[in-house]
Amino acid sequence: MKRSDAVIGMIDLNNYSFVAALQGLMKHLSPQIEWDGEKVDVRLERMHTRPYRVQDEECPYRVIVNRNIHWNSYATSYFMMFAQRVYMLNDVASFLAMNKNTTYGHMSHLGLNIPKTWALPSRSYEGLVDVPIHDLLHMDHDNFDLREIGRDVGYPAFLKPQSGGGWKGVSKVNNEHDLIKACDASGNTPLNLQEAIEFKEFVRVVGIGPQMLVMHFNPDAKYSHDRYLRSDKQAVEFNFISSDHYAETSRITRMINAFYKWDHNSCEMLIDKDGKVHPIDFANACPDSSLVSLHFYFPTLVKYMAQWLIYCAVTRRQKAAGYAVDWHRYFATGARNDLSYMERLEEYNKIAHDFFNTEHFLSFCEEHMPDFDQQAQDFFASDAFTEIIEKEVKYYFTFQHEWSQKIAHYRGIHEFYLSCERDRLRQKDSTTTVVSATHDQEAMGSEA
Repeated sequence: MKRSDAVIGMIDLNNYSFVAALQGLMKHLSPQIEWDGEKVDVRLERMHTRPYRVQDEECPYRVIVNRNIHWNSYATSYFMMFAQRVYMLNDVASFLAMNKNTTYGHMSHLGLNIPKTWALPSRSYEGLVDVPIHDLLHMDHDNFDLREIGRDVGYPAFLKPQSGGGWKGVSKVNNEHDLIKACDASGNTPLNLQEAIEFKEFVRVVGIGPQMLVMHFNPDAKYSHDRYLRSDKQAVEFNFISSDHYAETSRITRMINAFYKWDHNSCEMLIDKDGKVHPIDFANACPDSSLVSLHFYFPTLVKYMAQWLIYCAVTRRQKAAGYAVDWHRYFATGARNDLSYMERLEEYNKIAHDFFNTEHFLSFCEEHMPDFDQQAQDFFASDAFTEIIEKEVKYYFTFQHEWSQKIAHYRGIHEFYLSCERDRLRQKDSTTTVVSATHDQEAMGSEA
């Protein structure tokens, strides 16, 4: 049988644990899959920046994990050159074009419960470009009353940069004085002012292909790496939202990701006291994927990524030219008056499953990776992964006197994960129906 190599390229500039764990798991799996008359050897390689001759450069990869490259213009130009020949996990052009204000507008038009939001222009253009072309950026501004906008949104509210990044520049404004002061200090950053939702649950969902990882989130945690802990005394809470909300938040994230052609993106949502789900942040080209943040959830994220990459590489998955190619299907659905909110969301998810080819993905995993879960469990229970935990702690936490306690903390949570996973695998082995591609079938969506 003919053999071929399916090489996956990965660029991630600042995330040791995610890269190391994904590399380790892929090496442990060493996938060799018979497909279309060939035996395909799948491997993952780190990508490095280098000069290239643009006339005849060839890309050796079938798939590229292009995390955070939208901030790197050199890498972006390279990836755009091969966008129609190589499967980019996230559509490069889409992430260059989209921001919070754009995506809020699209999803509001499609009927999602986006909190009341105003887009605000920059206070200044200073520092954006060199002086000789500075005047090209100036636009004629209409006069507007910021106080009136604040009254329309209401207080408290959140002022956010149009293009975010790890909550950078987000401020809570409690009154008119706070709003004016924060806007005056914003300089050349376009902003949005968004209504604050009184919520009973903050949910963050990370999507990888059609797979959804639903997590609880605590925005009030003192440190950003503690935000995925349920509380100071509890790492994780199962069933922290209802099964209906679990399905709804999964579907919202999946349809957003499919709409923009993002295979790896996260969506933050607030569930209010009446049970309504409000998406508040969902244009994240580099969603938090660090072990110190995700702790219990981290191995599942890595597993989802490995399965999706293998599937895309072996089947030579491609994206259609243009990220907006199927937008007419979403907007036509959104314009239907005969559909309720949940019915419309179900229709959006059918389009999303079409994009991700979910049924084919599930059958591929069941046929070609039947032992994936057990192999992954072996890797995450290995000394090699323990070493990743210890190294990540030492990279992340500055003070050496913290290391021992922090390593014990993360290893303890991980041992709990391993125990839960062993129980799940035993339970799965005792049933006749196996969906090997998911940690939780509901995360894929029962409609798949």
